[in-house]
Amino acid sequence: MNNNSELFKMLKEINGGMMDLLSVDSSDDEQEPPKPVMPTKVQPGILCQVDGLKSAAGQKLNGCQCAVIRYITEEERYEVRMKGEERNNATMALKETNLTPVEKRVLPTHSRRGSTSSPRSLCELLLYYKGSGPGTKAEFSPSSIMLTGYAGQCLDHIGTKNLMWLVQVQLEQLSAAVGLAKRCQDYDEEGAAEVLFALLEGDPMYIDVLIQTIHWTGFIDHDGDDNNDVFSGFSNCPPTKLTPDQDSKPYVKAMSTGPLRLLVEMTKYKFGGALFEAMKESEFYHLFLQRLLRLVGREGINTNDGSKLGPMARKILLKVLPGIKLEKRLDTVKAKDLLEQTSRDSPCQFLGADVSATTLNEMFL
Repeated sequence: MNNNSELFKMLKEINGGMMDLLSVDSSDDEQEPPKPVMPTKVQPGILCQVDGLKSAAGQKLNGCQCAVIRYITEEERYEVRMKGEERNNATMALKETNLTPVEKRVLPTHSRRGSTSSPRSLCELLLYYKGSGPGTKAEFSPSSIMLTGYAGQCLDHIGTKNLMWLVQVQLEQLSAAVGLAKRCQDYDEEGAAEVLFALLEGDPMYIDVLIQTIHWTGFIDHDGDDNNDVFSGFSNCPPTKLTPDQDSKPYVKAMSTGPLRLLVEMTKYKFGGALFEAMKESEFYHLFLQRLLRLVGREGINTNDGSKLGPMARKILLKVLPGIKLEKRLDTVKAKDLLEQTSRDSPCQFLGADVSATTLNEMFL
């Protein structure tokens, strides 16, 4: 991956359909990014600044940032994680009057994205095509970059030959997910908290693209020219649908060390709930749940991807949907029924932010 411009040309020739959908161009440093997003209210899944605390201990927190995890109804307060908190899994409860939403960072346009191992640098790779969320005017289109820094190194163990069918921007996204997951694993709670704040401080596109690395994954396999027929299901798949299921070893490795590993790491901590709440705001959230449920179903019918990724999907779903009956793998009958009802042809719009574990238990489990 030392000569990314040549790889980009090759990918563009191979993968014209999906490349057109991504609308990538090469004028990276010349583009004007959208204005930063300003959350309009305090809610789970955003960053806030703490203000107005009167106690001696509280005054030390004034001016500091926190991630909002959830609203505690009985206390009429929000559970938050303070930035830089060093106590294990520590959170605190604050009133809404002491929380002010923080403006999101402007989307990056520079070509040094992912050059270092810092979560902010890696998160800057989580973008590609025009628009960043529901109702957002399509204006921003970052260009290709040179994956020669830390992010590029994160893909070495997967093997670039296995990734030749991915368009360049998908290489960037996947390298970001792998790098962020590695940060969580290498630095435990401290690393996971840093990743959380880096994801939440950026434009909503960061979350959209993180989800798309899971539901709209490009073709990942060992071979190239022999896979034209298989690839046809990916080439013109819009981001509003799932790409086909994949069971190759490189795909499993990419997912298990990248986006799914990142989310599994987040399930270990209370503050991980802030990321999952932010994901619920994405227009692609129902597709995220659809992919996870399909992995659970494929685990039940013993496919390679299901056997390796299904347990990870269940762990994530247990965190996202408390009460869902997925402590154990599904039997074959239930698995086949689940796969039928979550097929690529099914819109699965009911899998929105408001879907409950009870509903899914009744429908599938």
